[in-house]
Amino acid sequence: MQYLKKIIFLLITLSTFVAAQAQTKKSRASLEQEKKNNLRKIASVRKILNNTQKEKESSVGEIKAIGEQIDNQEKRIELVSKDINLIKVEMEELKKAQSELELKLKNLRHEYAEMLYKESKNSSKLTKLGFLFSSSSINELFMRYKYLEQYTENRKQQLVQINKIAEMLRERQKTLLHKKISQQQLIEELKIENKNLAVLKDRQSLVLEDLSKREEELKAQLEKSKAAVSNLNSLISKVITAEKTTRKVPASRREIEETRTKTAKTESKTKAAEPEKKETVSYATNSSKKFKNFAAAKHNLSWPVNGFISDRFGVKNHPVLKGVKVDNNGIDIQTENGATVRAVFEGLVLDISQIPGLNNVVAIQHGDYYTVYANLETVNVRINQEVNINQALGTAAKKDGYHEINFQIWHNFDKLNPEPWLVNK
Repeated sequence: MQYLKKIIFLLITLSTFVAAQAQTKKSRASLEQEKKNNLRKIASVRKILNNTQKEKESSVGEIKAIGEQIDNQEKRIELVSKDINLIKVEMEELKKAQSELELKLKNLRHEYAEMLYKESKNSSKLTKLGFLFSSSSINELFMRYKYLEQYTENRKQQLVQINKIAEMLRERQKTLLHKKISQQQLIEELKIENKNLAVLKDRQSLVLEDLSKREEELKAQLEKSKAAVSNLNSLISKVITAEKTTRKVPASRREIEETRTKTAKTESKTKAAEPEKKETVSYATNSSKKFKNFAAAKHNLSWPVNGFISDRFGVKNHPVLKGVKVDNNGIDIQTENGATVRAVFEGLVLDISQIPGLNNVVAIQHGDYYTVYANLETVNVRINQEVNINQALGTAAKKDGYHEINFQIWHNFDKLNPEPWLVNK
């Protein structure tokens, strides 16, 4: 009985270790997903960066892409370091469990050997048959028989448990060896990633040095950009004002209602006996999809184009010109040549215009919300067209040597930061 208690205690120890391993596996899965996402971002920005570096002259777009890649590379180094530390924790857990198991297994084997020794000594004095037939009654004979049967079975089970634990120890040793190899590989990978980071920072310094020599040119570009942004603000404000003052309902809805009215009049002449059927028109709703309205889709809007945020919402320092501030009513997303720009939500195309410095601009209405897609090379939609989520609006245009769009979200006349509205990549 005492021996069985020790077996049970050992199994409890093993279950505790398995639970700790499960928690470590959860951390491992989360880390691996982060690493995968980071590698995808690095690959995406690398393609964009390669496009900008094909240009004859350095550009603000290139410096933004390098800055983004430096951030990604630093994140990569951080994740590799986390991986090394996690492996260290895993190895410590393995070593601790291995030491405990080895000690307990040694004790179990020692006790099992003593039990066999005592049994062999007793068996020389009294055989099993002698033990049985020395019973004083049939009932006692039966009880002694059951005892011998259980004793033999318990001994077999104890041996099975000892072998099982020994096998688990061998597996732990293999896992520990694998972890050591993985840790060494990651240490070497970390050295390479640090070298890659140094190369990026050297490139950043060279591009900044080159751009600083073209200060007047950059200032001229900035003034041109400010004028384009001012024109865009005026345009969107006028479009929203016109929509609110001259249209109680969107044009597409009005046209649908007019068509239905004409159809109803025609049908009433031939089917006067039929009761009138009323239909409800739903504008800018998404009942067949996950979100019922634009506001409910916050944090889950799809990206208008593949790429990275090259300029964030609000006021910040110019990436090159010292002491110069730049303002953005939305976000700029740098992308690849020929990248498709898509609607982030279903709605109605309210306006399509051309603005010097921002090429084609598409404005889409989603009830009281509006999304704006500026600097499009081509446009695939028309005014008053209803569009679906992810429907292609056109392609991204080039700006000062790199491809980039400006994306804005307005709530009535308030300009919102689009970044929190987009799904995390």
